[in-house]
Amino acid sequence: MINRRIESITEGILNELNITSAKKIDIKKICEFYGVDVKSEDLDVDISGLFVIKEKGNYIRYNANEPEHRKRFTIAHELGHFVLHKDTPLFISKSNNVMYRNLDSSTGEIKREREANSFAASILMPRKFVLDEISKIPKKTKDPVSHLADKFRVSEQAMTFRLANLGFDIGLVDY
Repeated sequence: MINRRIESITEGILNELNITSAKKIDIKKICEFYGVDVKSEDLDVDISGLFVIKEKGNYIRYNANEPEHRKRFTIAHELGHFVLHKDTPLFISKSNNVMYRNLDSSTGEIKREREANSFAASILMPRKFVLDEISKIPKKTKDPVSHLADKFRVSEQAMTFRLANLGFDIGLVDY
């Protein structure tokens, strides 16, 4: 299900940064625009990323050992926490406010986790850009979902969820 508020927020971000196509979506540069430091780290296997709020500055750390598509989604997810939830942290660790993305995050059980996932999907696969790319899929393409996932540099699973949330019948993407 599409969260219109989050769609509007991400659309505004992309417009403000003059991002006009899928290939121009550089999630690390978007984080940089917001003053959020992003770096990879060797995190525990069950932690994909974390967002930390500190007096000296906010930062995102993502698991260096995960595939590139997952890293991008994790960074976008953590940025979602910054944009949507920075005043209401999920976990508090001493004097730092820390938000984690782990295996439970992908189940969408916590409202803020679902919102961060929605933000990540919306900023990495904006509705307008998805519709535009669908119209450009070559007719002989055997797997349109895979084709779109490659264009947006996301996993096929992320693209499948996004297309379903946008109202497309997966497998019958009309292009």
